[in-house]
Amino acid sequence: MKNILVPSISLMAMGLVACSSGTPVTPASPDAAPWSYESVAGTLGDLSCPNGAAEGFAMSFVMAAEPVELGEDDKVADALTGLSFRAGWALDAPLASFGGLSGLDILPGGDLLAVSDAGALVAIPFDQEALVPRGQATLTYLRNQDGEVLTGKADADAEGLHVRDGAAFVSFERNHRVAAYAFDRCGGNAAAVPIARMGDRPTGLGRSISENSGSEGLVMMDDALLVGIETLTGGKGPIGRVTEAGGISFAGTNWVDAEGAPLVGLDEAGGRLYSLHRAYNPLLRQNTISIRVRSQEGETKTLAFMGAPLALDNFEAIAVMPLASGEDRIFILSDDNFSDNQRTLLYVFETVRD
Repeated sequence: MKNILVPSISLMAMGLVACSSGTPVTPASPDAAPWSYESVAGTLGDLSCPNGAAEGFAMSFVMAAEPVELGEDDKVADALTGLSFRAGWALDAPLASFGGLSGLDILPGGDLLAVSDAGALVAIPFDQEALVPRGQATLTYLRNQDGEVLTGKADADAEGLHVRDGAAFVSFERNHRVAAYAFDRCGGNAAAVPIARMGDRPTGLGRSISENSGSEGLVMMDDALLVGIETLTGGKGPIGRVTEAGGISFAGTNWVDAEGAPLVGLDEAGGRLYSLHRAYNPLLRQNTISIRVRSQEGETKTLAFMGAPLALDNFEAIAVMPLASGEDRIFILSDDNFSDNQRTLLYVFETVRD
């Protein structure tokens, strides 16, 4: 994979290596041309799976799914305005690598794909008709551009996920970047194809970001790749666009009205942009979770504002699928931080007509 790059991203490949070694990242130009999926669609698979690489190893394991109720009916009704709670589970597995799930998307057949902040993809079979997880899951470790398994928090801290045409686009914190993996073609052998990178003071943001408050959300809209970061600016959740030159610019983009709660997840359905927000009170050790949606016309509304005493955890991932009824099905997933004091919760909601 060395020195083989998609043409539109070749300018930043050396920069990814430099970023890993601590060299400052050159900011993107505010008026830089936006990146387009079509610029990489024809070559991404060959770059990620060189020399006709066969599908690599995936660890299969039995995943337990214990049903969980969100809370008492009146408390749930107070928290949800525009959503109905359909089902919830606490997921668990006798596997040390299972956990830390921070990004989520829905595969064409209805199964779920999650990304772990320890650098792994986790496939969760899901029956969309019965609305229940099916227990045999798989875990695949992510690799770098040279095909080596990611190690260390700085390089393996994957947070956002978007799937298109069998390729997983993944955003990372700490070493802030976006990479693509042709997982459908060569699975565990998929090497990272660099898409973008970001310094700690991105173009158009107006402030610095910490290593642990970076690209939590990732979504593709109209062939453009958008990155949402956890760092709040003026009460808003900043959204940047990946540029043709391989940078990320927050100038001239429509940020999310976060109402002061950090942005931790993004997805879209039918042109509607959904955002997940989490605020944590360390004194009470309680999470407040909200789900917001922005229409194609630009109107934003809160669909859920959930706090104690509802059964919540460190929710960081959101995935949305449109239903034949015209409503949307929304999944949110929590990151247990590999802690015995937290849970991996998977909740399902559906929008309801006004």
